[in-house]
Amino acid sequence: MIYMDYSATTPLSEECLHVYGETAKLAFANSSSVHTMGLEAQTVLEKTRSNMADLLGRSSDELYFTGSGSEANFLSLVTLANAHARKGLHILSTKTEHPSVHEALDYLKNENFEVTYVPVTKDGIISKEALLEAIRPDTILASFAHASSEVGTIQDLHVLGKLLQARGILLHSDCVQTIGKVPVPLDMLSAASFSAHKLYAPKGLGAAYISNRVHWFPFYAHASHESQFRPGTVDVPGIAAFGKGLSDALKTEKEQMNTLCTWRNNALHRLLGSGKFALIGHPTRRLPFHMGLRVLRGSGQQFMLECDRQGLAIATGSACRVGQTAPSEALLALGLTSEEIDQYVRITFGTPTSEAEVMEMVDICLKIVNE
Repeated sequence: MIYMDYSATTPLSEECLHVYGETAKLAFANSSSVHTMGLEAQTVLEKTRSNMADLLGRSSDELYFTGSGSEANFLSLVTLANAHARKGLHILSTKTEHPSVHEALDYLKNENFEVTYVPVTKDGIISKEALLEAIRPDTILASFAHASSEVGTIQDLHVLGKLLQARGILLHSDCVQTIGKVPVPLDMLSAASFSAHKLYAPKGLGAAYISNRVHWFPFYAHASHESQFRPGTVDVPGIAAFGKGLSDALKTEKEQMNTLCTWRNNALHRLLGSGKFALIGHPTRRLPFHMGLRVLRGSGQQFMLECDRQGLAIATGSACRVGQTAPSEALLALGLTSEEIDQYVRITFGTPTSEAEVMEMVDICLKIVNE
């Protein structure tokens, strides 16, 4: 089976698996325990936190480990919104965000916050004009993903961040799809969310970056872990593997993504040239490994199942939307109809992907649509 669903998850790398195994043997104790073994686990935890913070150009007290990228999104938004509620109750976001961001915003709406969804262009871009029009005197927070897992378009956080900073508005960004893949401008962000299993590290781990210049208020009243950011015993072996995954990704980021981008562009040339597919999202300002496509005159679900039968694993959208029958809000935001959304498939590459697999993927796709 050729795996091309890397935006959903990545396989555990041998390097991350090794770090996890060794750490699980040597530092399995609860890092909050005060005996020697607990203190040893705490040392590993804080060393990993410090190393990851250094890699990101941040301070170690700005990094909080969570149970997932989704939890990092929720906690970042809720803790920031609650801490700044006295300044206003207005939040900005878009309909192209990950479902976990929408869930956090729905929670905040029930807590008397008001959310305005900034419209995006047909390519998924947030324009300066649209953002400025949405800002109000009581706007305190914005959450814009660096790149949507479904659309693939990369937002210009430099431009958006400057506009918001000038008005004293905090900016959170879901960077799960971009960290270790494309440069993330953390200097422009008040907060950001990451996920381990998009970096060939274990599932069930995420991280939240919150600038130490920004005040936040704990969601959990009596949490004792991660500086009161969340409760629960910390997964020290998993976090050590997370650190290894981030380190490895950043070392090869530019070279790896240039290669995947070249393969992606070659694949798009053949697929779009056939007249049987249409690209969704921006043609150039997009994740280097990402193809969001419409299968013209066909069903994306049926196409995905036929690919699976022929040994190719692709997606029909965010894995976090599986089981939902309503059309994707992210794709509706681009102006697509329900019928066009039904044609959507997503093909994403990763570090283990080979050029031969990309060529075989194209052959399989063309064979299916031409049968």
